[in-house]
Amino acid sequence: MQTADHPHLDVAAPVDPSLSAISDQLESARGQIEARFSDAGGRLAGSLDMVGRLIDSLDHLGSALNADTVSGTTRDLLSTADGLTALPDAQHERIVRMRRLRETGGILASHIDEMRQTLRYLRAFAMNVKITASAIGAASDEFSGFAEQMCSQLDVGGGELDELARQLSQLDRQLSDALDFEQVLSGKYQAVIPAVPDKLAIDAQAIGVHHARIAAVTASVAAIARDIQMKVARALTALQIGDITRQRIEHVQTGLSVTTARLAASGLAPDSRARAERRLVRLLADQMGDTASAFETEAAKVAQSLDGMAQDTAQILAFKGLADTQGSGGLRDLESGLAQARVLVGDVGAAMDNANRISDQTASTVETLTHRVDVIFGVKRDIQQMAINSSLSCNRLGEVGKPLNVIALELSSHAVQLEESADQTLDALTRLASAAEDMTDKAVAAIDATRLDSVSGRLRRAADVIEHDLGQLGATGAETARSLELATGQLGLREDLGETLHAAAIALTERAGPADETLAEIADVVTAAMDEIALCYTMARERTIHAGHAIGAAADEAVAPSAPAEDEFDDLLF
Repeated sequence: MQTADHPHLDVAAPVDPSLSAISDQLESARGQIEARFSDAGGRLAGSLDMVGRLIDSLDHLGSALNADTVSGTTRDLLSTADGLTALPDAQHERIVRMRRLRETGGILASHIDEMRQTLRYLRAFAMNVKITASAIGAASDEFSGFAEQMCSQLDVGGGELDELARQLSQLDRQLSDALDFEQVLSGKYQAVIPAVPDKLAIDAQAIGVHHARIAAVTASVAAIARDIQMKVARALTALQIGDITRQRIEHVQTGLSVTTARLAASGLAPDSRARAERRLVRLLADQMGDTASAFETEAAKVAQSLDGMAQDTAQILAFKGLADTQGSGGLRDLESGLAQARVLVGDVGAAMDNANRISDQTASTVETLTHRVDVIFGVKRDIQQMAINSSLSCNRLGEVGKPLNVIALELSSHAVQLEESADQTLDALTRLASAAEDMTDKAVAAIDATRLDSVSGRLRRAADVIEHDLGQLGATGAETARSLELATGQLGLREDLGETLHAAAIALTERAGPADETLAEIADVVTAAMDEIALCYTMARERTIHAGHAIGAAADEAVAPSAPAEDEFDDLLF
């Protein structure tokens, strides 16, 4: 197989009349096209990739430093500086709310202790009822039942108080941990504020300076690079003619193979077989001639697309010196300051999450605690009702029941104390709920972490482009120029490849000889061979030429003619 570096085929050499020799000639042409277009296509694709990377770098820089973006970035930086400056005051308010919530929880805990003490008194009186009643004959069972019911209810109340105390203890631990975190955060504030926000506010102005220094380079180089990209893309697209031509050569080779095989198996007399061969070879000659003409037309477009690109890439090199003078300057410093701010914002976010989580947890706890206090009220009502029933029973017993009556009155009195403590607990729960609602940090918008990340990303991309992409601008332009020059030299399109294709078409035409429309004895064999050849077609142009050689009804069944060859290639390539 020949490559782009091999010498041209000698088109003046005598054509071997055998079909196998013609097939070999076609294979040589196909090999040359495949090798050259593959190499040139690879080089052009590499060039396109290089130009694309250059444009991406310039676009990143333009996006980071265009006028609107610069203005927005400056505003965001100043807003971030203001937000950082306001953090200590916001934290102070948050700590005050946490401490208030913790104090309210402590008051609630004291009320729970009072109710627990009252329950202990009530249990003691309930046991006294049972002991005293044991000395009263027949009525002892009744009073013992009262005492046992009281103890059962008091156990229920005690269990509820234990849960109240446990949940309050859990809330207190959360508040303690949150306040410890705030203490650590205060130290970070002292280390960073106001130094970082002040520097951010000053350095924000540096972005405008960088934009002015680089905008001219960006605009000029980007315009040239896009023009090169368009030309390379056109050339690369036009190179599809190589693949199309290779396929059509393969189809002609298939046609030669089909012709040889069909005629060998036809049983035709030598004269008839020769006429059938000429008829089929004439079809293949026309296919090859059309392929050669189309190739030359499209090859001219490839050459036109490659013209002038070397000059364009040379212009990129003119900006190398200017690009080399640009540095990232204060952008890295700004990025570093924002990184410190971002860490701080992350800690602030964690603190606010703590506050909001405690608020939500407290709201849920208050709802549960309120339900448990309602249970305590139920215990109080039951104890008070039992005390009343005990008093009534004591009155029926006369003098014997007086000691029990005294105990029943004490039970009723302590039940009232339990109610008072429960009322105070409910009042404390109301204050706890209010304090929890205040815990929700309403200053969450002091710093928008997402906006801060966006600003940091913009600055980082700008610094990266300035330091790396523009710094490599000259090298990229030189490499692109060399790649395009090699690709252009690789394609001796019209000089030898076109001649090679035409030589193959001439050889087929000479093999076919003059036209002979005599179809006697050969029509069936020719039609069968043409039908088999038609199966390999992948392009409308091939089917159009084929239809012009069809016999009889086959012509009517052929695919309708397509547009002219040059239009077909335009559709395929562009």
